[in-house]
Amino acid sequence: MSEQQIQKVKVKRLAHVGLWAGDIIAQARFYRQVLGFEVRPLLSSGADEGMDWEEASSFLALGEEYHCLGLFSDTRPTAGNGRQPLQRSRLHHLSFEVDSDAELAALAARLNQAGIELTLAERDGNPDAGDTLWFYDPDGNRVEISAASDDSLPSSAPNGARGRLRPHGLQHVALRTPRLDLMVEFYSEALGFDTSDWLLRESAWLRCNHDHHTLLLIEGDMDIDHVGFRIFDGQELLQWADYLSRQQTPLLWGPGRHGAGSDLFLRFADTEGIHVELSAELQQYYDHDVTTPPRLWHTRALAYNLWGTLPAWMHEQVRV
Repeated sequence: MSEQQIQKVKVKRLAHVGLWAGDIIAQARFYRQVLGFEVRPLLSSGADEGMDWEEASSFLALGEEYHCLGLFSDTRPTAGNGRQPLQRSRLHHLSFEVDSDAELAALAARLNQAGIELTLAERDGNPDAGDTLWFYDPDGNRVEISAASDDSLPSSAPNGARGRLRPHGLQHVALRTPRLDLMVEFYSEALGFDTSDWLLRESAWLRCNHDHHTLLLIEGDMDIDHVGFRIFDGQELLQWADYLSRQQTPLLWGPGRHGAGSDLFLRFADTEGIHVELSAELQQYYDHDVTTPPRLWHTRALAYNLWGTLPAWMHEQVRV
């Protein structure tokens, strides 16, 4: 393995997001009944026979991949010093993919060179598919890297072909972090992300493939901000607005158009209060052989929504 291979390798896609859930059954029911996810069985050759896996974890899919969303029963302590509850992220872990086992080995070599402690462990939810790399980012978020299998890519079939309204696939994840600059440096240097847009010292939109962003980092208390899913176009976005109204799932924000990424969007919350974003017509990058410098936004409202002001809850989250 050459030094050039080690330095050039980068993650290619967001495979899935793991979330802590206080009520895993209610959370899985929301994603299944409202958003059309399919529940995957837990695959494990060495599972504890006495463990109730249905309550311990749930794995949900939109396409042909094993899963794009993992739900994990939150058994963490709720009290800190006896007086105040612990403030903990609702993110269980992130999982990214590279294209091959050779790229996975090259990335492991690069992470080792950077002094990042790695472990080789079972693949999340599907250990029979082989081991994957696990490590922690500067915020202490668990990160998994695996090699893509031939049947792991999500389906891009339109909703009409599938018989019901549901997202086309996982698109991006947004994290709040108190270490914005350090996190941007880590994901850029260690995993090969490029920066598409900056909002002063408040936010950074990072890409690892053609999509404008796969990872959005926002200055703030450490937590997951939202999970973004891909839909087709503006007409489908309006269908979703009508559909969510019938499902008694109120919109928290949108329809709107982000300045950074230029995508149409709407936002709502799942049963745990985690925000879900549906995104259509996200800006694409095809810059394999050139360097595209990031754009710098000076106005928060325009970076997040070209069509209007920010919601009150977003003003409260942003620290100026």
